[in-house]
Amino acid sequence: MKLLIWGVSNVGKTTIGRELSKRLNCKFYDIDDEIIKIYGSIDNFQEIYPNCYDRFDEKEEIMWDIINKEKEDFIMVVSSIFSISVVANLLSTNNTSIEIIDTPEAIYDRLIFDGDDALEYKEKHKEYYMSEIKWDQTASYDLFANIPKVNINNHNIKDSVDIVYKYLNGNNYLK
Repeated sequence: MKLLIWGVSNVGKTTIGRELSKRLNCKFYDIDDEIIKIYGSIDNFQEIYPNCYDRFDEKEEIMWDIINKEKEDFIMVVSSIFSISVVANLLSTNNTSIEIIDTPEAIYDRLIFDGDDALEYKEKHKEYYMSEIKWDQTASYDLFANIPKVNINNHNIKDSVDIVYKYLNGNNYLK
């Protein structure tokens, strides 16, 4: 199975995908990790591609390279920022796609900040982050409309991986 995992930022795509790949004994790809391998850092990538549309194009090319070259089963975490045509092209492949969804509150709880005053900062700006999360979910609604949803319902990682695994198994995606 070649599985593409979609979702908004901080929903848990990477952590769930990484743990699920261990359970299924298959390769795992995170596009951000692939960018770091190629460009050395996200900052270098953004410096080389200052225009966000150029970055989208390059991310898409990296994803297509993996999809086209990889012969074994894999799980790939897909960045949530793509155009409708890119999403449609990726969905037209023989890969399986799912979108991980959760409540805005659960996504907010996953946000991590560094520093001595991180919790205070996070709580002080909660309204802003909740608004951004809800905006991301609304903005991705049409974009991801044709992708099957798997709601992890504010579960911990282990249970979320179980939920995704049961979804895949119950829908005959696992062989």
